[in-house]
Amino acid sequence: MRQTCLIFAALLLVPHGAMAQQAETPRTDWGTPDFSGYWEYNTATPLQRPADVADKPVLTPAEEEAYMVGLYEAIRHERDLQLNADWWQPGTLTNGRTSLIVDPLDGRLPLRTASADHRAETIGLRSRLRPADGPEDRERYERCIMGRTVPLLSQPPGKLAQIFQTPNYLAILHEQNSDLRIIPIASTSRREHIPANIRHCQGDSRAHWEDDTLVVKTTHLSPENLMWHNGMPFSGDPDTYIIERYDFVGDRFSMTAEVFDSRYYEEPYVIHSYRERIIDGVIFEYECLAEFNGAG
Repeated sequence: MRQTCLIFAALLLVPHGAMAQQAETPRTDWGTPDFSGYWEYNTATPLQRPADVADKPVLTPAEEEAYMVGLYEAIRHERDLQLNADWWQPGTLTNGRTSLIVDPLDGRLPLRTASADHRAETIGLRSRLRPADGPEDRERYERCIMGRTVPLLSQPPGKLAQIFQTPNYLAILHEQNSDLRIIPIASTSRREHIPANIRHCQGDSRAHWEDDTLVVKTTHLSPENLMWHNGMPFSGDPDTYIIERYDFVGDRFSMTAEVFDSRYYEEPYVIHSYRERIIDGVIFEYECLAEFNGAG
């Protein structure tokens, strides 16, 4: 059953209206796909499918045009509750899709466990409605320690990332919060994961090539790490991990992530998003002042 779901989910990744014309994959001097350069990640497609389009995983162009009017207004209202939204560029829907989640097929996160429900009450946006007893009582993104970049998802407003690639490493520098994620590739001496008792907010990533796809497995995730969009942390259990797959679809950087966290979710789930190449990209210094968020 799960295999059937994944096959159907793969069909959702094809651009609506026509098959994407496959551009020639850029390659490094050593023959692998070349992800180096500047990439923008941005989409108005939410992580989970809204109830008003529950039966529409993909919208037609006409449906998308009508839908975006209300979606832009909802985004503007949400941002006005926190800060001025005039500078936002919320983007458009990814391939007309109504959710970044492609499995389960309803575009929603799987059922949460009781442990996850309890944790949801103590972290994320809900905790911002009450005073903090100390800095540790606020999540790391709010404290300007790190962004929410594992897995690498798209979310408005548009953000830049610069990728550096060698035969042995892939490094992703995010403009937001100046996050730097360094991923060893299997041919390096850092093939084994760090000791089991160590947890890290970015987790511990190791990559290997499967044909033209770079497969990244991330383990050792800290329970303080927050994912994009949903404000839910990883449980930090030893069996929690993420499998990301990086490849090219046309001239776009495609990222699929399958998340395994049995303590918090009753089944795995799969997320898919794209990055667009920016020819003249520039990474600027990122100013993040924790006191503006009530954590200073």
